[in-house]
Amino acid sequence: MPGIKEAQWNMKAFSKMSKLRLLKIDNVHLSEGPKDLSNKLRFLEWHSYPSKSLPAGLQVDELVELHMANSSIEQLWYGCKYPYFFSPA
Repeated sequence: MPGIKEAQWNMKAFSKMSKLRLLKIDNVHLSEGPKDLSNKLRFLEWHSYPSKSLPAGLQVDELVELHMANSSIEQLWYGCKYPYFFSPA
């Protein structure tokens, strides 16, 4: 898709995708990000992600790759998101 396109998506749809493993969004401008994403997500690539952080309830234990070029991200999430095998010093 050449150039960035403005889109209106229902962000609630992401909360119904509980088994989503791969999400790649590019060349689409959205006014807001999702309130919820699947905890099964392993690959997330979202160019121009519109929100300042990822959804608060997102568990990142299975996330392997994260690409957020040209995003509005100021911090990935709020609070600590340590995998169960990691203990901070």
